[in-house]
Amino acid sequence: MTARHPLAHAFAPIAVLALVWGCNWPILKIGVTEIAPLTFRAITLPFAAAGLFVIVRMAGERLAIPRAWWGRVVVLSLFNITGWNGFVLFGVQQLPAGRSAILAYTMPIWATLIAMAVLHEPLNRRKIVGLALGMLGMVVLLGDDLRQLRSLPVGALLILAAATSWAIGIVLLRKWNPPIAQIALSAWMMLLGSLPLVAIAPLIDPSPLAGLPHWSPGAWFAVVYNIVLAGTIANGAWFHLARSLPVAISSLSSLPVPVVGVFAGMLVLGERPGATEFVALGLVLASLAAVLFQPSGQPARVEPE
Repeated sequence: MTARHPLAHAFAPIAVLALVWGCNWPILKIGVTEIAPLTFRAITLPFAAAGLFVIVRMAGERLAIPRAWWGRVVVLSLFNITGWNGFVLFGVQQLPAGRSAILAYTMPIWATLIAMAVLHEPLNRRKIVGLALGMLGMVVLLGDDLRQLRSLPVGALLILAAATSWAIGIVLLRKWNPPIAQIALSAWMMLLGSLPLVAIAPLIDPSPLAGLPHWSPGAWFAVVYNIVLAGTIANGAWFHLARSLPVAISSLSSLPVPVVGVFAGMLVLGERPGATEFVALGLVLASLAAVLFQPSGQPARVEPE
């Protein structure tokens, strides 16, 4: 049986992720430079969760989680929200925003490999080519900076830990597929995943709101941006993709994000684009085409849920 290719309903979420999450890398860098990292997330994540709950109510979806599913929802929250945000916050403090984005989006490598073992998803030629092109694009963006990573091992390892945590969360989400409306599941994961960070923040930063009256307009913008756009809207778009598409495709669909992140870092932080950025952009777009577009005359098959 044939049907519309998954790309038909993936264009809008991919565009939202590329723009909102990509632009958030320099914005996040500004925010955690002025505000303690865990304090930043302890403020933004619960409000982003509240925004998702409002959307759930407006959409008329049910919020209830079946009792038998609470344990799995908590695990999904820890990998997708707690681990990802916790590691990224401290990693981005120690690395440039663009480089952090690139390292974070090695996630498709780990997600695809984990999915092969856990979900037994086939890795066909087109997926292999797409994955290779996407990763090559990231290597090109790093360029000579690969040598510098040796002098910043902690920051790099933290970002890679975040990518791995995110990859595990994606695969488990696809494997378990909880019987809960996606926007409601996103809201619960955001809320539950934020709780450990909220609990730990005062231990790391004993006076988390002491500097609030002195926050700059840039810091306030970073907080609002991460609540409304990066937290509420983009997370809703991402979990829609992660749950509705095979892991190899959903994870690769996030590859435009680091490209946008690098260019946004150049604009916001004053870096200058070069030939490598444009080469990397072409490679990333080619990777998407390899995975998401079917050859002419070959109808797309809908993957079973």
